[in-house]
Amino acid sequence: MTKAMPTNTSQPNKKTLHSPLAEVVGQLTDWDEILAEPQTGSTMHVEAVKLEMPLELLIQADETGKLSLNGSAPTQTTETTIMPVFHRLKLRLEVDHGD
Repeated sequence: MTKAMPTNTSQPNKKTLHSPLAEVVGQLTDWDEILAEPQTGSTMHVEAVKLEMPLELLIQADETGKLSLNGSAPTQTTETTIMPVFHRLKLRLEVDHGD
């Protein structure tokens, strides 16, 4: 039972492949309340999601001083003497039933 990830419609910087961090988190947490496998009729109800992954951050200021926070999975796979700083994204989401 897999759900296709939504298509990334952002316009990332082609040199860095970073997207706005809010879009990255949104794509990781965008799932239907009930996931269904049409071929078998199986369904799954998601109550919580816990995610931990490496994240490369890119913080940039435009000419007015406005900051943008962008992120992506690590963009560099070959170890070199100058590596980007990697952070860990830890995200836990739970359904609130309003009880």
